[in-house]
Amino acid sequence: MSAPATFEPATLVGTCLDGRYELTGHLATGGMGAVFQARHVHLRKDLAVKVLRPELSASPDLVERFRREAEIASALQHDHIVHVTDFGRTEEGWLFLAMELLTGESLFDRLRREGALAPAAAVPVLWQICAGLGAAHAMGVVHRDLKPENVFLARTASGREVAKILDFGIAKMTDPSSGCATQAGMVVGTPEYLAPEQATGGAVDARADLYAVGLIAWRMLAGHHPFTAPDARGLLMKQATAPVPPLAGARPELAAWPELVAVVARACEKEPAARPASAAELGEALAAALGPAFALPPGATPAPSPPPLASAEFELVAPETLTPAVAPPRTLTLPGASAFAVPGPLDRVRARAAGALSRAAGALAWARTAARPALDALGRRAAASARAHPRRAAAVAGAGLLALALAGGIAWARARPAAEARAHLAAGRPAEARSALEAALRRRPDDPELLLLHGRALHRLPGRAADGVEAYQAAREAGVLDAEARSDLARDLGGERSLADRAARLLRDEGARAVPVLAGAAAAGTGVQRLRALAVLRDLGAEEEVERQAAYGALLSDPECDVRRAAARRLGELADPAALPRLREAAAARTERRGLFGLTSTRVPVCGAPEAAEAVRRIEAAQ
Repeated sequence: MSAPATFEPATLVGTCLDGRYELTGHLATGGMGAVFQARHVHLRKDLAVKVLRPELSASPDLVERFRREAEIASALQHDHIVHVTDFGRTEEGWLFLAMELLTGESLFDRLRREGALAPAAAVPVLWQICAGLGAAHAMGVVHRDLKPENVFLARTASGREVAKILDFGIAKMTDPSSGCATQAGMVVGTPEYLAPEQATGGAVDARADLYAVGLIAWRMLAGHHPFTAPDARGLLMKQATAPVPPLAGARPELAAWPELVAVVARACEKEPAARPASAAELGEALAAALGPAFALPPGATPAPSPPPLASAEFELVAPETLTPAVAPPRTLTLPGASAFAVPGPLDRVRARAAGALSRAAGALAWARTAARPALDALGRRAAASARAHPRRAAAVAGAGLLALALAGGIAWARARPAAEARAHLAAGRPAEARSALEAALRRRPDDPELLLLHGRALHRLPGRAADGVEAYQAAREAGVLDAEARSDLARDLGGERSLADRAARLLRDEGARAVPVLAGAAAAGTGVQRLRALAVLRDLGAEEEVERQAAYGALLSDPECDVRRAAARRLGELADPAALPRLREAAAARTERRGLFGLTSTRVPVCGAPEAAEAVRRIEAAQ
């Protein structure tokens, strides 16, 4: 029996795919298929299932794209990437893909409803997109079709909002040995967010995704796309040749955020070499540009922060006597071009100072808003007294304004060390980040964010991973670790025994939050790291999150003898007959041992072969 020629998603509700996924509701329909809410009949777990249109199942290219989406996304275990768990084809011919069920809306729908977003609302989402991309790029995966439609703003059970990247269907493996590399000259992706090198069919690497992030940031902050054209060809031409317009020109109030405007402009550079070197660098630069308004508590998405706009009531004005005397900007004229100004070094200093002043003004405005209920109550009681005692009222008012300004300044000062550390880390200066953080920690030794950043900086310094684990331990005692900290700890599992043991304890303490990064570590890295990651997953009762037979089977050929032995023993315990071919191969492995003076030689089992042979006997006995 084959799938019907026409596609009517509503008729599939109530059916059971592959005897495992009962489709309980129709969620959405798109160009490639439909998405359903489903329930796993054995695990009693709710999932989302994407079903390919039957007319597309005849296309080998589209079927391969569907399969690759499942393969790549299932390997990318990260908080900010949708978790894909299964892929298959039913006897009736339906191709399907199972993934985690998300509640919320796409970034496209959010922008369509709200238009432009404030920097404090946009940057945390962009930071999470960069975090997810960083995980993909670390595994050699370039998304190539990043756009607001492929970013989902998921609402967790606790009410937190988490950005998740969707649709790796046309992702590219950057490994040159991969057989799935795109042919030269082929253009893939959505024209609105295509990097210039994609638009011209050139070579593509991770920096193409960073260009897409830059355009998404531009769209989020400006309220519209930077380019308009009558058709896709016109958009491709603009992506290939036209500079992205200045963001502050589209939304003048963004001039109050010069660093943020500069970071977005750098991400939108036409030349890949001019963009940030990595997704992590771009994310850290965005956070640093937002400054005190960006505060990412461990394990949480930042809450909206105050915009950096000075109010009419509290306005910071630089005294004229402090304005530096600067020569006017140099003006250059090129043949065939209009004159344009090139700012000198002091112009850039003044721009940074203006940004700092505007952010301080924003902190004051935020402090005023937070205090408004109390101020209103006090104001009503003070009004009568002010009419009776005008001089005293003026003095009290002045003192109140001063106190409010100090409160805003203190809030800004508290956030500044973290912002500076993020900027140093983004620029690849972990030593400077460590120095700034250690100075701040002497004043606030229990600050979770500072401790978290301290652990991150130490992990990026040679020989300081053990100190980094100690910092993460302190951060966890003061709050919760974040995804990057858990990734650092997973890498520590490949280190010397005492370091690995301390990292493993912290990951076990993290519980379910550590499972995705441990599953990723179990699939990549050194054999020791993979084996230890599998051991922690087993301790957490989550070993089944990975394909155990494949994970341990791959370790049977590891260079480390102890790794081979441990893998063989565990496969014997699991008693999965599917492991028998690899175990038999490992049991039969021999090496040559030379006798005295090398005159004779004998073939003996390699290290780990006896354990593999014992595992074979154990599995065969259980059958």
